Amino acid sequence: MIFKNFSESAKLLTDKIKEEGVYNPIFTFINPDAESYCRLVSPYLAPSAGLKLPQPANLVILDNGTTRAPEFAEFTDRIRKTNPETFIVIAIPVIPESEKKSLESACDSLLYLHADPLFFSVDQFYHTIRSTTPGPRS
Repeated sequence: MIFKNFSESAKLLTDKIKEEGVYNPIFTFINPDAESYCRLVSPYLAPSAGLKLPQPANLVILDNGTTRAPEFAEFTDRIRKTNPETFIVIAIPVIPESEKKSLESACDSLLYLHADPLFFSVDQFYHTIRSTTPGPRS
């Protein structure tokens, strides 16, 4: 699956989260490099450091695809220890097929748009927008 741009995948991911029916979600992210993408999905992000959750809570951890499964597992383990009633959703546009089982075990619900066995970089799933500059005039 190739997306036109980050806005397109963010819209599709937002729709998928709504379809999941997560009631009154709290959105957060782990990787600071993913923050601008995560804000396309939800402009209302709670900081992951020192996250205060009501109990029970529905937590949606957003990412652009750059955070790896062990980082999600470490974060969700901390959430489960301090907030055991929290329903955890991980929402990512693209994931490596090889990390799918690990990601699924780190949360209650894994939402993604595309899993790929040949995942090298998030950029491979987006058209690059090239500026068209006129060539030299004769």
